[in-house]
This record gives sequence, C-alpha cells and structure tokens, in this order.
Amino acid sequence: MKLYLSHTSPYGRLCLTRARLLNLNDLELHFLDPWQNPGELEALNPFSQIPLLLTDSGEAIYNSHLICQYLAPEEVPSAAELAVTAYATTLLDTAVQAFKLEKKAGESREHFLVKRCLEALARALPLAPALHPAARESWPQMMLGVCLLTVKLRYPEIFTAHARSDTQQAVSVFEQWDFVQRTQPEALQTQAPATLADLP
Repeated sequence: MKLYLSHTSPYGRLCLTRARLLNLNDLELHFLDPWQNPGELEALNPFSQIPLLLTDSGEAIYNSHLICQYLAPEEVPSAAELAVTAYATTLLDTAVQAFKLEKKAGESREHFLVKRCLEALARALPLAPALHPAARESWPQMMLGVCLLTVKLRYPEIFTAHARSDTQQAVSVFEQWDFVQRTQPEALQTQAPATLADLP
C-alpha cells in the first residue's frame, strides 16, 4: 500500500499515526504538495486532496477517516470512543477551515467564516475529552492528541486562553512522544521517509 500525503497535513499525520499503531511498517509514503495539483495525484483523486491511500488492489481511498477505517476494518468502536473521535475530528476540521481561509485565501479574522470557526474553537476547547498521553495504544486517544496539538500549533493563543490546564499539560506530554516528534512537518521534510519503517 502507498500513502500519499504532505509534510504539513494534520490529516496525513492522523493516517501515519493510525498506521503506526497497527505496525504497518511496509506502508510506502509519498510526499507531495496538493495545492500544486500534481498530475500524479489528480490521476488518482480528481479533487487533488490528500491523504490518499492506494491499496494493494489499486483502489484509491481519499478521506482520512475512511483510510483509518480501512486500515483496521475489524475494529468496532464503542459509543464512548466514537464520542471522542467525533470531538477530535470536528475540532480539527474547524481549525483547518479557519487556517485555510486565512493562509490560502488571505481572509482576515474578521471574515465571518473565520470568526465563526475561531469562536467555535474557543467554545469547544474547555469541553475537550480528557487526554491520556500514556494511552499510546488507544486510537481515539491518539487521534485526540493529534487534533489538539494541531490547534495548539496553528492557533496557540486560542489554545492557551481556552484549553483547560489538564488539557494543556497532557498535550505538552503528548508532543514529546518520539513518534509525534518525528511526524512534525519540519521533521518529515528533513527525513523524507520512504516507508513507515523509516519512522521508528
């Protein structure tokens, strides 16, 4: 299998983390910039979006949540686990939407969609499920950690002002985990790993 992703995509980071938990060390990694609409990506995904998983049978799956589901089809999450992943993914989607409008479209924080997203982040952060960094084998917990860390990196002032102290402390511990360090955008760009095994 081959995973197409970018160095900076938090959705790609989610897929890397899921694959790591499943020990899919042979997973090939192919980094590219979807904003450049590369022909290789467009041929597999007409929306030119990443991450994209090319299966061994040649099927292209291009939604991070569906990719993660495909990688572990036998796992059936509980209602409590789904509640954590629902919070995490919505938090991430909201942060990414605001970030794209600001950084890619040049909108100000007074733009009504940007403002709406940032206000939602401020409301949601105090209500975050408890993050337990020691639970390194729990997919919902790892997903929550990646999503909270993304908000901290993209909107540090909002994270600091609105996340609970236990959340901030847990994220600080989470981001020191070796694999989290190795999947930082700068680290991925420097390492240029060809397979998941190159990210021990």
